Amino acid sequence: MKFRRGDLLWINCDPSVGVEPRKTRTCVVVSNDQANEDSRWAAVTVVVTQKFVAADAWRPFLVDLRAPRSTLADARFANCSQVMTYDRNRIVKAAGRLSLEAILDVDKALKLHLSLDEDLFEVHERYARYHARRAR
Repeated sequence: MKFRRGDLLWINCDPSVGVEPRKTRTCVVVSNDQANEDSRWAAVTVVVTQKFVAADAWRPFLVDLRAPRSTLADARFANCSQVMTYDRNRIVKAAGRLSLEAILDVDKALKLHLSLDEDLFEVHERYARYHARRAR
């Protein structure tokens, strides 16, 4: 199956270990198109199976995939803190595509999660401090 960065795929995540995503999940392809063409794997970020909830929208690693930002029928998030690599044999079928705006937001969320952008690092640090206070 051919796929491109920003495509949505159904991926069979089982068997999984520990806290890894389970069952067949919708995922966003985040690997580059050259790798997608040449590799036996796909790097993806997991699309959260729960419905979009405005109260969760503040989380910087969640990307809104509600229409028209994607072709998904249900209102969902892409959870960019769950970047996984799967063998192509786990791909069940295509599930749609993200808009360019949503792809750019996934890029931003990935940069934040992976601390690849100095400007976003401050946001990440504030988020970490917030969670540290909540854990007390």
